[in-house]
Amino acid sequence: MKILHITPSSNGYEEVTLIANRHSEKNHLAVIEKDGEQFITGGFLINDTPMTRAALDEIPKDFQYMFVQSFRQEPFVKSYFK
Repeated sequence: MKILHITPSSNGYEEVTLIANRHSEKNHLAVIEKDGEQFITGGFLINDTPMTRAALDEIPKDFQYMFVQSFRQEPFVKSYFK
């Protein structure tokens, strides 16, 4: 499946193929294929839609990772109520 992939070291998003959401039961990093090579990644995986591409294209490439990261952060107060 074609998706968009963003990491701190990539210059903006890149189109890759998602091979597996998890490498194994113990390794929860995703497996992608880029330029014919397979990689394990902890980067952000985003559905490739025209709306997503349009939004990311409006943001300078060197700020795209921080933009996506800001949406992925969940507010945290404490682990348990009681």
